[in-house]
Amino acid sequence: MTSVLIIEDELPNIIRLEKMLSLLDSEITITAKLQTVQDSIKWLKEHQQPDVIFMDIMLTDGLSFEIFNHVTITVPVIFVTAYDEYALKAFEVNGVDYLLKPLEADKLAKSLRKAKSIIGAGSDASILQLIKNMQAKQQIYRTRFLIAYRDRHILIMGEDIAYFTSENKATFLTTYTSQRFMVDQTLEILEKELDPEVFFRVSRQVIVSLKSIRNIHQTFNGQLKIELSPALDESVVLSREKSNQLKKWLGQSGL
Repeated sequence: MTSVLIIEDELPNIIRLEKMLSLLDSEITITAKLQTVQDSIKWLKEHQQPDVIFMDIMLTDGLSFEIFNHVTITVPVIFVTAYDEYALKAFEVNGVDYLLKPLEADKLAKSLRKAKSIIGAGSDASILQLIKNMQAKQQIYRTRFLIAYRDRHILIMGEDIAYFTSENKATFLTTYTSQRFMVDQTLEILEKELDPEVFFRVSRQVIVSLKSIRNIHQTFNGQLKIELSPALDESVVLSREKSNQLKKWLGQSGL
């Protein structure tokens, strides 16, 4: 039998996850279903930890990461959330996988197999080491942004973003259709969160996607100047170091 704890604040999502887990493995037992950070902390302090925890991130009374500040969790955690901006944080704790809602059966099954491969490893220290080893092999990149715009929220997919810019201590994204939105993250944070095969930081002020680069010119002193689409108001001239890095990134050492 595999014991599972579900931490999720929306009843329809709890029911859906329960049903999907029962179809994947008839020997799974749900030990508890908790809906708040505080209830989760209390339960984990008073009960033996299950084999696996499925955990939403945004709960009614805060982010579930707060649980880890009060309880030492020594079992694999599978995060299930509608937001992908917390992926890096999830793998700083006991996350062995990070699933986006709505759940897909094949991805859930894969995550469950990962968690089960750790169960029964022996001591808490052995389990935690296996989790760290698994995390080291896994890299999750941000693929979408939820943007607050006027009186609503807009979902922007990563493949629609041409570049990010930093201006007067604020960060903006620009889409291929020339839409421009402010984002909360700094370029330093975005550089870590974005897929390095798709996005490249060309300067302190700009991160570009590969598809946004229209032309590349080499200056007399060996630096590169790039033209982007949509066009930026100012030219983007790379330092020599960044120019060499861009050449390697593009796989063209002889530009």
